[in-house]
Amino acid sequence: MKRLIAVTLILSLCLTIMTGCVGSEEKEIDDAAVKTAVLDEFNKISQIPRESGHERAISSYLKNWAKENEFEVIRDSSNNVIINKPASEGYEKAPTTILQSNMDMVIATKEGITIDPLSDPITIIDQGKTWNAASTNLGADSGIGMATALYILKNAEKHGPIRVVFTSDGETGMTGAENLKEKYLKGDYLINLSWPSDQSFGVGSGGTASYEMVHKIEWMPPQNEIPYLLSISGLNGGNANEDIGEGGANAIKIIGEVLANAQGRGILFELAAFNGGKSDDAIPDAADALILINRSDRKKIKSVVNHAIDAFKDSYGDIEKNYTFTFEESEMPDKVVSFDNNGSIISFIYGIINGVQSVSKKYDVVESATNIGMVSTASGNFICKVSADSTSDVGLYKITCAHEAISSMSGLEYTYKEGVPRWPDHTDSVLFTRLSEIHSELYGDELKGKIIHQGSECGWFAKKNPRLQMISIGSEIENVNLPDETLVLDSVTKPARVILKFLEQTNQTNQTN
Repeated sequence: MKRLIAVTLILSLCLTIMTGCVGSEEKEIDDAAVKTAVLDEFNKISQIPRESGHERAISSYLKNWAKENEFEVIRDSSNNVIINKPASEGYEKAPTTILQSNMDMVIATKEGITIDPLSDPITIIDQGKTWNAASTNLGADSGIGMATALYILKNAEKHGPIRVVFTSDGETGMTGAENLKEKYLKGDYLINLSWPSDQSFGVGSGGTASYEMVHKIEWMPPQNEIPYLLSISGLNGGNANEDIGEGGANAIKIIGEVLANAQGRGILFELAAFNGGKSDDAIPDAADALILINRSDRKKIKSVVNHAIDAFKDSYGDIEKNYTFTFEESEMPDKVVSFDNNGSIISFIYGIINGVQSVSKKYDVVESATNIGMVSTASGNFICKVSADSTSDVGLYKITCAHEAISSMSGLEYTYKEGVPRWPDHTDSVLFTRLSEIHSELYGDELKGKIIHQGSECGWFAKKNPRLQMISIGSEIENVNLPDETLVLDSVTKPARVILKFLEQTNQTNQTN
């Protein structure tokens, strides 16, 4: 009997130990519950208009959310919102992890649709496996980024100190990141949540610069007899940061090359106007020049233009489909650019570099590029605005030297303005290694790092805290910032799960780069 009781006690003790072990095992994460929670946060965010430059309402929402959930929160003078969550028990000495996302979006409406971006919310359409919006883009990169950060703040149980930084104006001027105080970037790791793909991690970005060149024009009465307007329009254009690698034409450069070729053929035309483009970072889709020629040069100039049109078709016919290239008689202007100024302006446009200068072999993306974004004679002087991006400090320096040299040789006053700092890539960091390993453990594939040649908010963070290890992670978003933008719903759980797993392991993570 005693033996039976002893055996029973032993079995009972073993069962208790086994039960205790099972109870202490890491609980399974319910993917469906994570997806529902993240999308619920995103849906609430989407009801708040947040066009770039108008972030006060969304920053108030985030601030109130933090207070309601009893987190320490600060809103600075730039509308940045900073939320802190202290370390959980046993993780007090773990590294500090910063989660970051911008809060604004650039509104892109579908053709024929008019909305008020300051008052109209995003109307989400649920397609089952995807979400998009009824009349506009979805704003998913920043929207899901914010929603993921809020979900992690609520649900992280084992973690070191967490800080969430929501920056304002991240889609355009990046003033939030630029003005963010360095003390909010004191930490070990920063995970940006605005990467638009679940198939890679963002690990670096280019630095940017802008240039303005001005030539004071001496005007004089016209001497030649026949005014012609040379114009090209309907090009693809686009954002220089995103589209310059697509191989499209630059309208300003095309017109400038025609005029330079005419000068090379000995045609002494007078320049009355040269205008095109809108801003330094937009690829110009249209440009025109008003010139005056002598009657004796009519056949010669038409030959030059016809040759240019044929050459354009050969070079861009597979890319540019909707352009119009014209050369027509026009009205006689009151004044023209002096002969010397004419030569300087045309030489400058012909000589200044434009387009892709180099491609990164490591990442197979544009490494260095420059864009002639705008020219104008409307103010009475010739003004040219140019932008440049490079993932290499040397590349950006070479572009700057080239712009300075051609400006000097052509007699233009030159102004340089530093833009967004470069975010150097470090795929050997602890952060990249651990997130790659965790993603592989959870989903069976180890993601590679990618860089973008345009500027990123992470560039400002790298400048303010060079020791900060950074990576960008996100959900799968198709046609980002376009009216048909689409969010793939099954991808929204990945960033949250990977980051929660990483936070649990920060107690054991070595800080060595």
